[in-house]
Amino acid sequence: MHRWVEVSIKITPATEEAITNTFWDLGSNGVIQSGGELSGVTEYVTGYWPDHSGLSEKLDQIYILWEELKVLGLAYGDCRIKTRQIREKDWSKKWKQLIEPVKVSDTLIVAPPWSEISRNDGDNLVWINPGTGFGTGGHETTQLCLKQLEKRIRLGDRVLDIGSGSGVLSIASAILGASQVIGIDLDSETIGNATENIQLNSVADRVEVYAGNVDHPAVIGSYRIIVSNIDANSLSSLLSAFIHRLQPCGILILSGLLILEAQSFETTLRNHGFTVIDSETQGEWWAGVAKLTFR
Repeated sequence: MHRWVEVSIKITPATEEAITNTFWDLGSNGVIQSGGELSGVTEYVTGYWPDHSGLSEKLDQIYILWEELKVLGLAYGDCRIKTRQIREKDWSKKWKQLIEPVKVSDTLIVAPPWSEISRNDGDNLVWINPGTGFGTGGHETTQLCLKQLEKRIRLGDRVLDIGSGSGVLSIASAILGASQVIGIDLDSETIGNATENIQLNSVADRVEVYAGNVDHPAVIGSYRIIVSNIDANSLSSLLSAFIHRLQPCGILILSGLLILEAQSFETTLRNHGFTVIDSETQGEWWAGVAKLTFR
Protein backbone atom coordinates (compact mmCIF):
# COMPACT_ATOMS: atom_id res chain seq x y z
CA MET A 1 0.00 0.00 0.00
CA HIS A 2 1.28 3.46 -0.93
CA ARG A 3 1.95 5.99 1.79
CA TRP A 4 1.45 9.74 1.56
CA VAL A 5 2.88 12.71 3.40
CA GLU A 6 0.55 15.40 4.65
CA VAL A 7 2.21 18.84 4.74
CA SER A 8 0.45 21.64 6.61
CA ILE A 9 1.65 25.24 6.93
CA LYS A 10 0.20 28.00 9.09
CA ILE A 11 -0.42 31.05 6.90
CA THR A 12 -1.67 34.61 6.93
CA PRO A 13 -4.32 35.97 4.52
CA ALA A 14 -1.63 37.81 2.57
CA THR A 15 0.38 34.60 1.98
CA GLU A 16 -2.50 32.23 1.25
CA GLU A 17 -2.61 32.49 -2.52
CA ALA A 18 1.17 32.28 -2.97
CA ILE A 19 1.43 29.23 -0.68
CA THR A 20 -1.56 27.49 -2.29
CA ASN A 21 -0.22 28.02 -5.81
CA THR A 22 3.24 26.80 -4.76
CA PHE A 23 1.79 23.60 -3.31
CA TRP A 24 0.13 22.89 -6.67
CA ASP A 25 3.30 23.86 -8.58
CA LEU A 26 5.31 21.42 -6.45
CA GLY A 27 3.01 18.59 -7.49
CA SER A 28 0.66 18.21 -4.54
CA ASN A 29 -2.13 15.75 -5.29
CA GLY A 30 -4.55 17.90 -3.33
CA VAL A 31 -4.52 21.27 -1.58
CA ILE A 32 -6.91 22.25 1.20
CA GLN A 33 -7.44 25.61 2.88
CA SER A 34 -8.86 25.14 6.37
CA GLY A 35 -9.22 26.52 9.87
CA GLY A 36 -10.75 29.79 10.90
CA GLU A 37 -14.18 28.39 11.75
CA LEU A 38 -14.78 31.23 14.20
CA SER A 39 -12.79 34.02 12.57
CA GLY A 40 -13.81 33.28 8.99
CA VAL A 41 -10.16 33.48 7.93
CA THR A 42 -8.17 30.58 6.46
CA GLU A 43 -5.38 29.60 8.87
CA TYR A 44 -3.76 26.56 7.26
CA VAL A 45 -2.88 25.29 3.79
CA THR A 46 -2.42 21.53 3.56
CA GLY A 47 -1.03 19.48 0.69
CA TYR A 48 -0.43 15.78 -0.02
CA TRP A 49 2.55 14.14 -1.74
CA PRO A 50 3.61 10.50 -2.20
CA ASP A 51 6.34 9.74 0.34
CA HIS A 52 8.82 8.99 -2.48
CA SER A 53 8.41 12.39 -4.17
CA GLY A 54 11.57 14.18 -3.00
CA LEU A 55 9.72 15.89 -0.19
CA SER A 56 12.75 17.46 1.49
CA GLU A 57 13.52 19.48 -1.65
CA LYS A 58 9.90 20.63 -1.83
CA LEU A 59 9.96 21.71 1.80
CA ASP A 60 13.17 23.66 1.13
CA GLN A 61 11.38 25.56 -1.64
CA ILE A 62 8.47 26.36 0.68
CA TYR A 63 10.89 27.70 3.31
CA ILE A 64 12.61 29.83 0.66
CA LEU A 65 9.23 31.19 -0.50
CA TRP A 66 8.31 32.10 3.08
CA GLU A 67 11.54 34.11 3.47
CA GLU A 68 10.79 35.91 0.20
CA LEU A 69 7.29 36.74 1.43
CA LYS A 70 8.80 38.09 4.66
CA VAL A 71 11.01 40.42 2.65
CA LEU A 72 7.87 41.69 0.88
CA GLY A 73 6.17 42.26 4.24
CA LEU A 74 3.52 39.60 3.57
CA ALA A 75 4.75 36.97 6.04
CA TYR A 76 6.22 37.25 9.50
CA GLY A 77 7.85 34.97 12.06
CA ASP A 78 9.13 31.47 11.40
CA CYS A 79 7.75 29.22 8.68
CA ARG A 80 5.66 26.71 10.66
CA ILE A 81 5.31 23.45 8.72
CA LYS A 82 4.03 20.15 10.09
CA THR A 83 4.36 16.82 8.27
CA ARG A 84 2.99 13.35 8.93
CA GLN A 85 2.69 10.09 7.02
CA ILE A 86 -0.74 8.67 6.17
CA ARG A 87 -1.91 5.58 4.32
CA GLU A 88 -3.40 5.89 0.83
CA LYS A 89 -6.93 4.94 1.87
CA ASP A 90 -6.74 7.39 4.78
CA TRP A 91 -5.56 10.16 2.43
CA SER A 92 -8.45 9.60 0.06
CA LYS A 93 -10.94 9.52 2.92
CA LYS A 94 -9.56 12.62 4.61
CA TRP A 95 -9.37 14.56 1.35
CA LYS A 96 -13.05 13.95 0.71
CA GLN A 97 -14.02 14.69 4.30
CA LEU A 98 -12.26 18.05 4.29
CA ILE A 99 -13.89 19.29 1.07
CA GLU A 100 -17.43 19.76 2.30
CA PRO A 101 -20.45 21.48 0.72
CA VAL A 102 -20.50 25.23 1.22
CA LYS A 103 -23.87 26.86 1.80
CA VAL A 104 -23.27 30.29 0.31
CA SER A 105 -26.86 31.43 0.90
CA ASP A 106 -30.27 29.91 1.55
CA THR A 107 -30.50 28.92 -2.12
CA LEU A 108 -26.91 28.64 -3.40
CA ILE A 109 -24.65 25.70 -2.54
CA VAL A 110 -21.20 24.68 -3.83
CA ALA A 111 -20.40 21.01 -3.31
CA PRO A 112 -17.89 18.34 -4.40
CA PRO A 113 -19.42 15.65 -6.62
CA TRP A 114 -19.03 12.91 -3.99
CA SER A 115 -21.05 14.73 -1.31
CA GLU A 116 -24.37 13.32 -0.25
CA ILE A 117 -26.47 16.43 -0.60
CA SER A 118 -30.09 16.76 -1.62
CA ARG A 119 -31.31 19.54 -3.86
CA ASN A 120 -34.36 21.29 -2.47
CA ASP A 121 -36.78 22.96 -4.83
CA GLY A 122 -35.23 26.24 -5.93
CA ASP A 123 -31.68 25.41 -4.77
CA ASN A 124 -28.89 26.45 -7.11
CA LEU A 125 -26.33 23.67 -6.72
CA VAL A 126 -22.83 24.06 -8.19
CA TRP A 127 -20.69 20.91 -8.38
CA ILE A 128 -16.95 21.57 -8.15
CA ASN A 129 -14.38 18.79 -8.33
CA PRO A 130 -11.22 20.13 -6.61
CA GLY A 131 -8.19 20.32 -8.83
CA THR A 132 -5.48 22.76 -9.85
CA GLY A 133 -8.06 25.50 -10.31
CA PHE A 134 -8.33 27.79 -7.28
CA GLY A 135 -11.89 27.97 -5.97
CA THR A 136 -13.97 25.24 -4.32
CA GLY A 137 -16.41 27.67 -2.72
CA GLY A 138 -14.73 27.51 0.67
CA HIS A 139 -12.67 30.68 0.41
CA GLU A 140 -14.17 33.90 1.74
CA THR A 141 -13.55 35.88 -1.46
CA THR A 142 -15.23 33.20 -3.58
CA GLN A 143 -18.28 33.27 -1.33
CA LEU A 144 -18.42 37.08 -1.44
CA CYS A 145 -18.43 37.01 -5.25
CA LEU A 146 -21.03 34.24 -5.35
CA LYS A 147 -23.35 36.22 -3.07
CA GLN A 148 -23.11 39.26 -5.30
CA LEU A 149 -23.67 37.20 -8.45
CA GLU A 150 -26.77 35.68 -6.91
CA LYS A 151 -28.10 39.15 -6.08
CA ARG A 152 -27.33 40.78 -9.41
CA ILE A 153 -27.43 38.37 -12.35
CA ARG A 154 -30.39 38.85 -14.65
CA LEU A 155 -31.76 36.25 -17.02
CA GLY A 156 -29.82 36.40 -20.28
CA ASP A 157 -26.80 38.34 -19.00
CA ARG A 158 -23.39 38.10 -20.63
CA VAL A 159 -20.72 37.59 -17.94
CA LEU A 160 -16.93 37.85 -18.13
CA ASP A 161 -14.98 36.04 -15.38
CA ILE A 162 -11.33 37.14 -15.15
CA GLY A 163 -9.21 34.75 -13.07
CA SER A 164 -11.71 31.93 -13.48
CA GLY A 165 -9.67 29.18 -11.76
CA SER A 166 -11.84 26.13 -11.15
CA GLY A 167 -14.72 27.79 -13.01
CA VAL A 168 -16.91 28.13 -9.92
CA LEU A 169 -17.96 31.75 -10.59
CA SER A 170 -18.49 31.11 -14.31
CA ILE A 171 -20.58 28.01 -13.65
CA ALA A 172 -22.60 29.72 -10.93
CA SER A 173 -23.29 32.63 -13.29
CA ALA A 174 -24.79 30.25 -15.85
CA ILE A 175 -26.83 28.38 -13.26
CA LEU A 176 -28.13 31.72 -11.95
CA GLY A 177 -29.38 32.73 -15.40
CA ALA A 178 -26.55 34.09 -17.57
CA SER A 179 -26.87 33.14 -21.22
CA GLN A 180 -23.15 33.37 -22.04
CA VAL A 181 -20.11 33.29 -19.75
CA ILE A 182 -16.48 33.63 -20.80
CA GLY A 183 -13.87 32.60 -18.22
CA ILE A 184 -10.23 33.65 -18.58
CA ASP A 185 -7.26 32.57 -16.45
CA LEU A 186 -3.54 33.26 -16.79
CA ASP A 187 -2.74 29.75 -15.55
CA SER A 188 -3.29 27.32 -18.42
CA GLU A 189 -3.19 24.37 -16.00
CA THR A 190 -6.53 25.41 -14.49
CA ILE A 191 -8.40 25.10 -17.78
CA GLY A 192 -8.68 21.30 -17.66
CA ASN A 193 -10.15 21.39 -14.15
CA ALA A 194 -12.56 24.18 -15.11
CA THR A 195 -13.66 22.31 -18.24
CA GLU A 196 -14.32 19.19 -16.17
CA ASN A 197 -16.48 21.21 -13.78
CA ILE A 198 -18.37 22.86 -16.63
CA GLN A 199 -19.27 19.44 -17.99
CA LEU A 200 -20.12 18.20 -14.50
CA ASN A 201 -22.73 20.97 -14.21
CA SER A 202 -24.06 20.55 -17.79
CA VAL A 203 -23.44 24.20 -18.71
CA ALA A 204 -21.03 23.72 -21.62
CA ASP A 205 -23.55 25.38 -23.95
CA ARG A 206 -23.23 28.62 -21.97
CA VAL A 207 -19.75 28.62 -20.42
CA GLU A 208 -16.36 28.68 -22.15
CA VAL A 209 -12.94 28.99 -20.47
CA TYR A 210 -9.62 30.00 -21.97
CA ALA A 211 -6.04 30.54 -20.88
CA GLY A 212 -4.93 34.13 -21.31
CA ASN A 213 -5.88 37.65 -20.29
CA VAL A 214 -8.66 40.14 -20.89
CA ASP A 215 -7.36 40.75 -24.42
CA HIS A 216 -8.00 37.10 -25.41
CA PRO A 217 -9.77 36.80 -28.83
CA ALA A 218 -12.70 35.03 -27.13
CA VAL A 219 -13.47 38.20 -25.15
CA ILE A 220 -15.79 39.77 -27.73
CA GLY A 221 -18.34 42.55 -27.34
CA SER A 222 -19.57 43.90 -24.03
CA TYR A 223 -20.77 42.30 -20.81
CA ARG A 224 -23.31 43.37 -18.24
CA ILE A 225 -21.25 41.77 -15.46
CA ILE A 226 -17.50 41.43 -15.13
CA VAL A 227 -16.47 39.41 -12.09
CA SER A 228 -12.88 39.07 -10.97
CA ASN A 229 -11.52 37.47 -7.80
CA ILE A 230 -7.76 38.01 -7.98
CA ASP A 231 -5.68 40.64 -6.12
CA ALA A 232 -5.62 44.42 -5.69
CA ASN A 233 -2.65 45.13 -7.96
CA SER A 234 -3.94 42.98 -10.79
CA LEU A 235 -7.45 44.42 -10.50
CA SER A 236 -6.08 47.97 -10.60
CA SER A 237 -4.14 47.22 -13.78
CA LEU A 238 -7.26 45.78 -15.45
CA LEU A 239 -9.73 48.61 -14.74
CA SER A 240 -9.07 50.45 -18.02
CA ALA A 241 -9.69 47.25 -19.98
CA PHE A 242 -12.85 46.58 -17.97
CA ILE A 243 -14.25 49.99 -18.99
CA HIS A 244 -14.12 49.00 -22.65
CA ARG A 245 -15.87 45.67 -22.01
CA LEU A 246 -18.75 46.86 -19.79
CA GLN A 247 -22.21 47.43 -21.19
CA PRO A 248 -23.64 50.91 -20.45
CA CYS A 249 -25.59 49.46 -17.52
CA GLY A 250 -22.83 47.05 -16.57
CA ILE A 251 -21.27 46.37 -13.18
CA LEU A 252 -18.01 45.04 -11.81
CA ILE A 253 -17.99 42.46 -9.01
CA LEU A 254 -14.49 42.44 -7.56
CA SER A 255 -12.76 40.62 -4.71
CA GLY A 256 -9.44 39.11 -3.68
CA LEU A 257 -8.60 42.12 -1.51
CA LEU A 258 -7.96 42.35 2.19
CA ILE A 259 -10.13 44.84 4.09
CA LEU A 260 -7.02 46.91 4.82
CA GLU A 261 -6.52 47.32 1.03
CA ALA A 262 -10.11 48.37 0.34
CA GLN A 263 -9.89 52.11 1.00
CA SER A 264 -6.94 52.57 -1.34
CA PHE A 265 -8.56 50.40 -4.00
CA GLU A 266 -11.84 52.34 -3.81
CA THR A 267 -9.82 55.50 -4.51
CA THR A 268 -8.33 53.76 -7.55
CA LEU A 269 -11.82 52.85 -8.72
CA ARG A 270 -12.97 56.47 -8.41
CA ASN A 271 -9.92 57.67 -10.32
CA HIS A 272 -10.97 55.39 -13.18
CA GLY A 273 -14.50 56.78 -13.18
CA PHE A 274 -16.22 54.08 -11.12
CA THR A 275 -18.63 54.45 -8.22
CA VAL A 276 -18.80 51.72 -5.57
CA ILE A 277 -22.48 50.90 -5.16
CA ASP A 278 -22.13 48.03 -2.70
CA SER A 279 -19.45 46.33 -0.61
CA GLU A 280 -19.30 43.45 1.80
CA THR A 281 -16.68 41.83 4.01
CA GLN A 282 -16.12 38.33 5.33
CA GLY A 283 -13.30 37.50 7.69
CA GLU A 284 -10.44 39.76 6.61
CA TRP A 285 -11.59 39.99 2.99
CA TRP A 286 -13.49 42.65 1.00
CA ALA A 287 -15.65 42.54 -2.11
CA GLY A 288 -17.21 45.45 -3.94
CA VAL A 289 -19.66 46.19 -6.73
CA ALA A 290 -18.92 49.17 -8.96
CA LYS A 291 -20.40 50.89 -11.99
CA LEU A 292 -19.16 53.67 -14.25
CA THR A 293 -20.20 57.02 -12.81
CA PHE A 294 -21.04 58.89 -16.01
CA ARG A 295 -22.93 56.29 -17.99
